[in-house]
Parts: sequence; structure tokens; C-alpha cells
Amino acid sequence: MPIGAPGSSVEAAICRPYTRYALSDTPNAPVRTFLIADIRGYTRFTEEHGDEASAGLAEKFASLVQAGVEIRGGKLIEIRGDEALAVFDSARQAIRAAIDLQRWFAEHTESDPNLPLRVGIGVDSGEAFRLDDGSFRGAALNVAARLCALAQGGEVIVSEGTTRLAGRVPGVRYVDRGRANLKGIAGTVRLIRVSSEEDQQEQSQPWIVMFFGGPKRMGVGWRIILGVVLIAAATAAAVVYLTSGNGGEPSSGANPKGGTTVTRSETEAVAPASDVKALIPAGLRKTCVQQSVPDAGAVATAVCLPPSGGGGFYPDRWQLSIYPSGDAVRAAYEDLLRSSKIKRNSGKCTSLSWGGEGPWEHGPGKPGGRRFCYFDNDFAVIVWMHERFGQPDHRDVLAIAREGGSDHVRLIGWWSFAHHLIGKVT
Repeated sequence: MPIGAPGSSVEAAICRPYTRYALSDTPNAPVRTFLIADIRGYTRFTEEHGDEASAGLAEKFASLVQAGVEIRGGKLIEIRGDEALAVFDSARQAIRAAIDLQRWFAEHTESDPNLPLRVGIGVDSGEAFRLDDGSFRGAALNVAARLCALAQGGEVIVSEGTTRLAGRVPGVRYVDRGRANLKGIAGTVRLIRVSSEEDQQEQSQPWIVMFFGGPKRMGVGWRIILGVVLIAAATAAAVVYLTSGNGGEPSSGANPKGGTTVTRSETEAVAPASDVKALIPAGLRKTCVQQSVPDAGAVATAVCLPPSGGGGFYPDRWQLSIYPSGDAVRAAYEDLLRSSKIKRNSGKCTSLSWGGEGPWEHGPGKPGGRRFCYFDNDFAVIVWMHERFGQPDHRDVLAIAREGGSDHVRLIGWWSFAHHLIGKVT
């Protein structure tokens, strides 16, 4: 059956566990590393663009994965349209392959936006047997599938065991994402996000790339130009601070608690609190881990997972980021809104309807921020800003929550109380 054909694997859920590869009791199995990659939003892409376009996307994905796996000495075991399974004898090479693939996916998406490759990748290592038909048996396949399901488009999530096997890999950065309970997996698993140190460096200096077109285009005199830019930036910051009288706090016609319309200063440059976890209520931050490397453009990012003991509903994953200013928060929100293809001021985010964007309030006449929601394949996603609006105990922050199984009913129930609290200085 051709890739993308009706009734083929493209209609199945993302990062499905490989249940037929149950753990074998046979001793002395070789340790192997499994990589599972899945295209995010593939079902929606098929619905919006048709079978022919989705087949092209799947074929592009398959060719890149085939090349990336083979270059690093791995073997591609199976392609399921929008999902790929590969095996490696080396954990280190599997990690390098995952990073290579994410870079290639990003480059191809930039060159051809009509075929976007937003791919999540999960990697785990463990004993596994190869059967006569070329398939494998081992619990590591199921763990890799669950890690893949937790990874956002562009992310690589690996298990702690894999990083221990690989050790320090030159040019690769490990970021601890805390522990999580994975469905069908006994105990908790520590999640590690891996990425290229080079990519992180470029993300941390987007304004340099914006002005000079990237490191390769920065000529002999770039240091002089950079010095002028820094001096100008420092001067502008001083002027803003002195003229605002309060460090760049946004001006408003009245306190938002009074119920009047809030306006903003065009020169807003409020530096947020550096401790992002302090903006999360104590009852919600127990499983939150501050990433050593924040999301692109952010000052700090915390990622939160469900507690191991259960006790009420928590999203499969949610995160909070603070940025250099309220303007930067709103710019990041607009970027995510554009990528979701949700129209501004449209639709609803309720237990009955999921797909829309608009403002939210703390109460009548008390603005809180904006939010939008959508389905990302088998995940319900909500993105929101908790804006300061001149209130000293609030911060401009951006948050994202995801829940598997398209369970937007429970997700919106959690968000309805949590978003009022997340973003306030605790």
C-alpha cells in the first residue's frame, strides 16, 4: 500500500507503542537503542491539503529519515507513513542521528513551507532481541514511543539510560526535564531533552542573525558594528528607564482592577522575574523543572509533568516561559498563533468546542491576557499569555499545555482555574 493511501498507517495515532514487541524473558539480550520519529499535525495536514499533499510530505519524511539513520550507522526498521522506527547499536550515534534529523527537518521546512516537517523524536535504550522476521522484542521500543509522544515538533526526548550509555557527546547539550509516569511503563522515567549546542547558540542570539544574516555572513568589521549596536541599545534602555520613571512599566489609563480599559507604553521593557518557578503556585510546581536552556528568545522556561502519585488531573505536559519584555511575550504568542493556523478572535475554547482565539479576563472588566486552543494530531493544546497590565504582582508570561487523547474537556477544566494563578508572584 503506498504511503499516505486511505486506510494506511497515516490514519493511526501518533507514536503508537509497539505492543507486539513485549519484553522477552530470554537472558543475555544485546543492548540496542531505538529511535521513533513522528510528524506532528499530520492528520490535520491531510484534512486541509488532501491525500496527494500528505503523501508528498510522508515521502519527504521517509527519505530524510532513511538517509539520517544510515549515515549514523543505524537501520530503519519500519516506516508507517507519518512515523518511523530505527535501531542503533550505539546510543551515541542514535542521539547524533536524532539531532541531524531535526536540523534537516527544519531546513527543508524553511525551504518548502508547503510541506512542513514538525517532528517529535523519542529515544530509549535497553535489551532487545531480533526475531527471524527482522522485528525486535524489548521494552525500550515502548518507552521510545512514549517519549516520542511527549516531544513537541522539533524536539528530541531521550531516556536517562540512553544518556548514561552515550556519556558526554561533543556538541550535544542535555537538559533535564524531570521525571514522568509513562502509560504502560512501570515506575517513572527521567526525561532528557537533547539538542545541538550550535543550534542553542544561534537561538540565544537571534537578533545577531537577524541583523547580519547569520554567522557565515558576518564580515571582518562585524565586531565594530556589534559594538555600536550594543552601545545604542544601552543608551536606548537608559532613556526608556529615565523617561518612564518606573523602569519601563507599562502605562495605563487606570488600574485594571478598576474595570477601565488598559493601554500600554510603546517603549515597554519590563524585565521579568528571573525565577520562573516562582510564578507557579506551590501546588502546581512540585514536578516543574527549570530548563538549563530556555526556549528560543525566552529568559527562562519551566516544564511541568504529572506527579507520580496521581491525585487529580494534570496535563500530560505544560510549560511556562518568561521573556525580556511584555512585547517579546506577545511576539512569541503571535508566532505560535500563526503556526497553529487559528484565526484571531474566532472560535471557542470550551468543553463543547475546541479551536479558537480570544481574550480572557480575571473577571468583568479585569483583563488577564489572550489564549488560543487547537488540536495537534492526537493532542489538545492550549496556549495563553498571563499579562501584567500594570499590576505589580503579575508578570507577562507565555504558557502552553498539552493533553493526549484529544481530551480537551479535562484540559480546559484544569486551565480554567490554573491560568488565573500561573504568572503571579507567589
